[in-house]
Amino acid sequence: MTDKFRDTRLKPLYTVRDVIEIYIPMAVFAVMFITFILQIFFRYVLRQPLQWAYEVTVSCYLWMVMLGACYAQRDRAHVTFTMVCDKVQVKTRALMMFLGNSLMVVAFTYSFLPSLEMIRFMSRQKTAVFGIGLDLVYMPYIPFLMIIVIYLLRDMITQFRVFTNIANEDEIMAFDKATKVEFEIPDAPNQLLEMIDHQEDQP
Repeated sequence: MTDKFRDTRLKPLYTVRDVIEIYIPMAVFAVMFITFILQIFFRYVLRQPLQWAYEVTVSCYLWMVMLGACYAQRDRAHVTFTMVCDKVQVKTRALMMFLGNSLMVVAFTYSFLPSLEMIRFMSRQKTAVFGIGLDLVYMPYIPFLMIIVIYLLRDMITQFRVFTNIANEDEIMAFDKATKVEFEIPDAPNQLLEMIDHQEDQP
């Protein structure tokens, strides 16, 4: 099977993924922002606050955060604290990241069924204004769990290949570059002296 044929077969899957992770969050953000502006106008200009604005903005915010977090995980753009990982060798770093991701996979997988049951239970409760079931409001949490686990497993495959020496040198170097954060500590005393000299040279 050629790469071109494989990409063609998977194109519908990639399209669905983009709809879930990009276009739906963009749409609900637009609705949330427009509702927020309308609420400001009606509350502070017309002195007639909208009763439904808060309900819409909170619901849209939940959808945007849950599904948008999936896209951040796709690009590995979540905030991480890597002070320890950055100081160890690349294979040790891969092992540490593999173990950390394993814990998250276990936790998310274990919580899937209870979360699903809880969201089903929330169908009995309705929102105050529109009367929408709370299961619809919190429904994005289910695809969030599934997609995050898939991306974590994807990363764990790479990490496993690195710390078990299955990966080649190019893969190891790419992993090292992608996972290590380089900090540049400025030379503050010399910069301060240069600023003083520059000010003294000015007429």
